[in-house]
Amino acid sequence: MKVLRLSLILAITLTQACKTLKTTSGNKQTNSIALTIFQSGKETPVKNYSETIEIYKKEFSLRFFNKKYDSENKKFYSAQIAAFMEKAEFDKIKEGMLTSDLPCFEPGSGMAPYRSGKYESLIFNNNGSHYAFYENSESKRLNLLEDSGEYPKLEFEINSLFYDNNEVNMTDTELEEFYIAFFIDKDLNGKIDKGELYKLTVRVK
Repeated sequence: MKVLRLSLILAITLTQACKTLKTTSGNKQTNSIALTIFQSGKETPVKNYSETIEIYKKEFSLRFFNKKYDSENKKFYSAQIAAFMEKAEFDKIKEGMLTSDLPCFEPGSGMAPYRSGKYESLIFNNNGSHYAFYENSESKRLNLLEDSGEYPKLEFEINSLFYDNNEVNMTDTELEEFYIAFFIDKDLNGKIDKGELYKLTVRVK
């Protein structure tokens, strides 16, 4: 009888554990930005709010999950990506701040893309950001990698850098370190809430 009761308890425990695991896994794909750095065929997850990453002197990209831009219903889901050469400017960006208090993220600070409709370089600008979104195949500033569910997987490619009024290929850059603030306003409330911002110190090997 004790053996039967123990088996029953074990079965219930395992069932609940599987349900929890499934829910957690699902949330990671839908509610989380799940930012990764892609280079040389490998994806490296960004695990912390503030993190130092190392890249080779070659093209790379930022991959993440976000809702599609919805202009018809004025649901402007996008990734705002700001790049800095000065750490002092980068350090001003913190969780809990209103976007209206930050020149790089305030309304109207999104930089215009190239004629192709995309950003062809990572542009360093203390007072602006790359306003990167995907609405459909005709209206997009990002690559669509996976289109499944409410949160498709998107990609922001970085093949060159624009600084000191020059566009420099990643293979030719002399920068050894720069900074990226990656922000998605998931609830569109104009505030940097916890889990919406990644601060990357990028070191170039």
